[in-house]
Order: sequence, then structure tokens, then C-alpha cells
Amino acid sequence: MTAVAALVCAVTLGACAQIPTSGPVRVGDASVDPQVDIALLPQGPALGAEPRGIVSGFLGAAVAATTSPKEYQTAREFLTEDAVETWDPEGSVRVVREPPLLEPLESSVDIKDDETVEVAARATTIATLDTTGAYTEVGNPRELSYRFTLTKVGGEWRISGLDNGVLVPANLFANQFRATRLYFPAEGAIKSFVPDLRWFPRQSWRRDAVQELLAGPPEWLQGATRSLVPEGTQLVSPSIQDTDGDEPVSIRLSDQISTAAAAERSVIAAQISATLSEGAGRTVSVDLFSGTNRLSVDETDVDLPATIVQAMTLQDDQLYRVEDGRLVEHDVPVDLSALDPTALALSPATTPIVVRDGTDQIVNVSSDDEDGPVTLIAGTDLAAPSVDKFGNTWSSGDTGELQVSTKTVEVVEVEPEWLSGRKVISVSVSPEGSRIAVVSQAPTGTQVQVAGIVRNDQDVPVSLASPIAVAAPVGRVEEARWSGLTTLALLASDGEGTSGVWTAGVGGLPGAGGQSKQLPGLTDVEQLAAGVTDQGIMVITKDGDLEHEETGVWQPLAEDVDLVAYPG
Repeated sequence: MTAVAALVCAVTLGACAQIPTSGPVRVGDASVDPQVDIALLPQGPALGAEPRGIVSGFLGAAVAATTSPKEYQTAREFLTEDAVETWDPEGSVRVVREPPLLEPLESSVDIKDDETVEVAARATTIATLDTTGAYTEVGNPRELSYRFTLTKVGGEWRISGLDNGVLVPANLFANQFRATRLYFPAEGAIKSFVPDLRWFPRQSWRRDAVQELLAGPPEWLQGATRSLVPEGTQLVSPSIQDTDGDEPVSIRLSDQISTAAAAERSVIAAQISATLSEGAGRTVSVDLFSGTNRLSVDETDVDLPATIVQAMTLQDDQLYRVEDGRLVEHDVPVDLSALDPTALALSPATTPIVVRDGTDQIVNVSSDDEDGPVTLIAGTDLAAPSVDKFGNTWSSGDTGELQVSTKTVEVVEVEPEWLSGRKVISVSVSPEGSRIAVVSQAPTGTQVQVAGIVRNDQDVPVSLASPIAVAAPVGRVEEARWSGLTTLALLASDGEGTSGVWTAGVGGLPGAGGQSKQLPGLTDVEQLAAGVTDQGIMVITKDGDLEHEETGVWQPLAEDVDLVAYPG
């Protein structure tokens, strides 16, 4: 039996399927796949197993542990007592393209007489998970060798030396780890929730998710979101049990939670409820406890990111709304006669409507100024604009900076250190206004990064948090737009006239491996538009055809269209 087949058998033989639960929780986020729970029950080491069989069995048992009721107990049976004490399975999770391939033992090895041997496994890492469940794609995947030292214990081979963590084949990753969005209150608007996608072992995902909520926002959302949880609050129950029907889930916390004000407790409960509702097909309500005392929690309405205004197109200097698959003339009069519109953007609040005039200025074409369109930003080779929910218009500036035109038409510069030396070519602010996706170029290549937006009391941006990288394997990205709660649509080209659309998760995509993926069917995309809405992604081809993506198929909507944009 080959090593690949051995690993697959070790993971799948004896597996017991449980009843799956599925269904979208939040309307308008097409990136959410049904969540299916399958428990894998691995086998321990067989008597007389040879070294490669021990390593193969261990790899399978370690992968299966995240859904097995025994967790890592079976995997540890393949280790020596000393290795059991030192091995940390959660120290590193590497998502590998294929099951690890075990190399043959060296010809000089005699497993009958030798007391110690070494077995090597080769695998290509495509993504990693850190200890908080944060997912990061590897930009340039390459095959690496992982070495296992084995020692005879009572005549049986056991692993005595190995790296921390586990290797999870991409085709098993989404079954073993559950994609779960955590929700954090926006700074300045605590009832506006900002999602952060994590991956947790399916056996313990509820407990892990609540613990990470209590820990507060990640670094990339610092300053854009906040925590209402009193410092020192801990989860005191070893697990969180789901309930049937409408029964609330009990969340038992340490005494510090009782110091939170009533309004804050309501938001904390709503955070946990929104997180536990992911993939459940229903709203999961929660009861908060301080120790054994149930706390009074009022229901509260919260907002999740959503694009609530229809997409708009520009055709023959006339604006149109996209309604039910057809173009309807817009009722906002605009004068574009003196402009060369090359990009379109509109506010989630309907106005302003702005266009990029050529490549050197961004103008408000919905202004009622008697002198016509008002210049908002001027510069050289400006990125297509993005208008946030507060009415601020974003574009690029000189190398290493963004320019933002505020509601008072004052231009402020945002210069995060991580953009130093890079030219911004695309900006897109998320619907709730707390996150920004930035595509930038440097001689070393193109990067897609997402960061939290730090604002002042007037909702004017003052800085960006440290970013996270998105879609590292996707080359030559030209444009990024929000297409889901935690998903970006990307326009990428090969530099030779071929261009297409990708989707990438901010924290991974639900599905096998969590990787970015290309949407099939189009190779001549000129412009991209997307929103957090069930209308889906729209593109304009090089021939001017407006097309709409629906369940993986591109549907034509109109011809001879110049520009298209969703709010944002």
C-alpha cells in the first residue's frame, strides 16, 4: 500500500458519519458553504507495525483528532512517553496540498536490529493556522521534508522525535476544522458588528470561538473594533453544548462578567449568538452566567455588513440602476459632458456618486453645486475610488499613501508604515466602514492586504491597523472588491491580455483547503464590481458586455456598458 493510500485509509476507515447540519445564517453572503460535521474515529498502532506504518498511522490519527471524541488520545499512542509530554498538536497546523508522502528508509537501515530509525515525509504546505485559528495562505508553496525519529519500546516502534503541530491534507481540512466568524463591535458604534473569520477544530469549535471572542479583536482590527468584555473574564465551563430547537445555549463565565453594564452585556450576548449561529440554519440564542448565576440580558438589534443599495452602471453618459437583471434609468441627473469617466463609485447612503475623470482626478458628479461636478481628489494615476458609509471618498496618493476626501471636501492623507515604498492600485472599503482592502505594487510584486480603519470622533480616517495578507498565491491582482462578509472578489491578469475573476477569503474560504479560487468562464474581464449582497459579482468584458455571476455561471445583462459599481 502506498503512503498516500495508507494515510487516506488511516483517516477514513472506521469513520462514522453524524447527522449533518447546513444552511446559510446571514442573507447576502454567498461564500458560506453548508457546514457538515463528520466524526473520524482513528485506529491506534497495530502490533508489530514497521516504522513507516507507525508514521502513517500517526499522521492519520492526528488529522482525525479534531473531530474524534478522543481528540489526540489515539495519536499519542504512536509516541513514546517522553514525546507525549513534549508534542504540542496545536502548536502549528499546516494545510498541505496532498497527503504526506513517506520516503523509503535508507538501504542501510535494518529494522530488526536497529533501535532507532528516521522516517521522512514530504508535503507541500499551502496554508497555515496559528494558535488563534487565523488562516494564512502561503504565497509560494514548496515541498518540505518533515522528519520523524522512531525508537523501539518493548519491541514496538514508537515516535520519539517530531515537530509540533499537525499536517492536514487540503481535501480533509474543511471537515476537520470549522470556518467560524467571530463578531466584534465597531469602535464608536458597538451595535455594528465586524466579522473576523477563524478556523477551529470541529470537536471544540464553540468553546474555542467563545474564548477568542473574550480575548478581544485581533491585531488587524485594533482601533477599528473594540471589546466590551471586562478584563480577566474567562470561560469557566470546559465545553459549550449545543441545544435543540429554540433552547438558549448556556455560556458560563467568570465573575468579572457581572461588572459589565447591562447594555454592554446585551451586545456581548449578541456577539456570541451571531458567532454560534454560523452554519446552524437558525439563530442560536444564549444565556450568560456569572458562575452559577444567570445574568439578565436584554435583546438588542445589531447590524452585520451588507450592501443595501443596488449596483449602478454608466452607459453613454447616463447612469442606470441594475434591477432584476435589467438596466433602469437612474433618477439622479448628472453632467458628464466635460469628463472622461474611467471608474465609478457610489456611497452606501446613495450620494455622493463619484467618478474618476481620466486618471488624474476624482469628482463628485451628484453635487448640486451650480458650477457642476466638484473635484474631490487630484493626483497622478489615481486608483478607482471607493466611498464609505460615512461619505468619505478614498483613492490612492503618492507612493505609500492613501488620500481621503471627507464630507467637508477636506483631503486627508493616510500613510500606514506597511505601504511604505508601494504604489496603491486599488482600494475598497467594506460596507460597515471598519475594514479596507488595498492592492499595492512594488518591484517585488503585487500584494492584497486588509486592515482595520481607525477613525476620529467625526468618522474621518486617521490611520490603518497592521494588515493581514490575502490571496498570496494569486498573481498580478489589479482590483479587489468586497463580495461577502469576509470575502473579496479579485480581478487578476497574466500581463498578456488574459484576465479573470478570483474569490479570496479574508481568513480563508469555506471549502476544501480554504484557498483562493478562480471563477471559470471568463478570460477577458476589463472591470469588476461586487457587494455584500445576493446580486453577486458583476464584470464588464473588454467588448463592453455586462455579465453577472450566478452559481458559477456568467449570465449576460447588457451590452456596450462603460462602467459598473456597487456601493462602497
